[in-house]
Amino acid sequence: MTFWNRTKAEKAGKAEKAEKADLKAGGGIATAEDKKIENVLFEDKLQDDFTDRVMLELEGIDIEPVENGNKIDFEPGASSIACQVKRHQAARRSSRRKAWGLAAAAVVLAGSTLLYAQPTLADMVRSLFAQNSYVDSGMKQAQEAGLVQHSDASAEDQGYTLKVNEVIADSTRLIVGIDIYDAKGNPVAGEIQSTNGNFNLFDVDRGHIGDIPYGIMTGGNATTSRFEFVFRRPVLKDKMQLSAYINQIALHQGIPGSDDFSSKTVKGRWTLHVDIDLSKAKAQTLFTPIDISYETPSGVRIQMQGATRTPSGGSLEFTTSLTPDAASRAINGQSGFHLLNYHLEDEQGHVLEKSPSMTEMEFSSRRYELDRWSGLTKWFYQFDDFAYDKQQIRFVLDSYVIREKSEASVVFDPSQASPEKPVLFEDAGDSLLLKGLTIDSDGYGRIPIGGTFSNPNFASDTWIAVDENGKEYQMYAGGGYSEENPNLDDGADLQFMMGGMNSMPKQLTIKRTVINRQYKDADLSFVIPSTGTTGVIPQ
Repeated sequence: MTFWNRTKAEKAGKAEKAEKADLKAGGGIATAEDKKIENVLFEDKLQDDFTDRVMLELEGIDIEPVENGNKIDFEPGASSIACQVKRHQAARRSSRRKAWGLAAAAVVLAGSTLLYAQPTLADMVRSLFAQNSYVDSGMKQAQEAGLVQHSDASAEDQGYTLKVNEVIADSTRLIVGIDIYDAKGNPVAGEIQSTNGNFNLFDVDRGHIGDIPYGIMTGGNATTSRFEFVFRRPVLKDKMQLSAYINQIALHQGIPGSDDFSSKTVKGRWTLHVDIDLSKAKAQTLFTPIDISYETPSGVRIQMQGATRTPSGGSLEFTTSLTPDAASRAINGQSGFHLLNYHLEDEQGHVLEKSPSMTEMEFSSRRYELDRWSGLTKWFYQFDDFAYDKQQIRFVLDSYVIREKSEASVVFDPSQASPEKPVLFEDAGDSLLLKGLTIDSDGYGRIPIGGTFSNPNFASDTWIAVDENGKEYQMYAGGGYSEENPNLDDGADLQFMMGGMNSMPKQLTIKRTVINRQYKDADLSFVIPSTGTTGVIPQ
């Protein structure tokens, strides 16, 4: 199973399965089920809030001390606490029989409604919050606020049932946990991958349905698959719907990475429809307008709009546009691509969040939308931890990028270039060393790159090569380098590659026609206001 984190890889170990102990054994004797629960409860490392959740399960039970000489009849290795719990439950069972009947009727009436209910002991193990699961600070805050919803949405096919376990939702993101059960109702270790399904999100207002654009990330633990939907615009309604159409699951046996691990793929059709309540989250959202405008020296106009503090994190919104001078340099003019690179820091200057890179923004985490009528680009950034109402958070603009036209080039004899005699390509602060040309049997030309750069996204620029006969070769950069280290001779392994080159050219012209030019001439920094109004729109 894939485990993830926004800023670094986060691996989660397997979560143990546990069921609630049944009461068929009498006399206070612990069963194997008791032992299974205790193995989970008393592992060496537990979540910070796990004790509080367990104590809720034991609410109203007085635990008797074990005195010397007292003989307690239980299986070796089992705790006397489980025995006392069982005796207490057995003593109360007859008096509560009628109450349990009413409770069962209430469950039937609940239908597919999402409930803000206290989970059972077994649910705590098969959970987004289970032992060794990745839980970000926003999820913890939503849990503490009582905003974890429990759904009974399920679908069965091929002898396996997929059931929605927990739901966390507010105006910026949605997190859903899905479990797999076999035909006997037993939980199964496995995973559901987002590539094996289709997911649709809609906000609902009195029958009017609007599509919600999103990015998706997956992870989970041994029994619960986690799906996180990060919205590309704020969801402002009280209700939301998720429709999941899943066509494949993977079932696992053994420990991943061990010799006894095996995985089986099962194909089928599972359809899940989940109605999600956002009203409680909306009531706990802080809405903070920010009226700050700024124009960078090289032509990007910035208008801050505001911030929101949601139960599971928050968001920052602003608009940008290009000045006429910047638009004249940009590819596609006024609608040309541009990007702010910024970070958020606390009062001591420690970095809390950094904006996604250009590659992340364009290919996996797009958070902008161009309004063609106004020429404004609208930006929406979601954060897992954005408690600006509880601590000072400062916005700092580090740099910005404008995708511009370029005419830079260099002409050289490739047979004379080598690592010892490289050719210098110099443009817009980049000083790239072209260390010769080799051509392999497949007709691929390769030019190793060294030197230094000032534009970290130079490998994503548009490059072409032209030989002495006027034949053009599309070039792309292959290998690896760090955008944080401008010295390409310090651990980088990067080369330009071009196809269709069958012989060594007598002359080669390297051209850069499009540059993602980075500017560092801006000076914008401000503290995000700590106050606002309740809700997701201005009052």
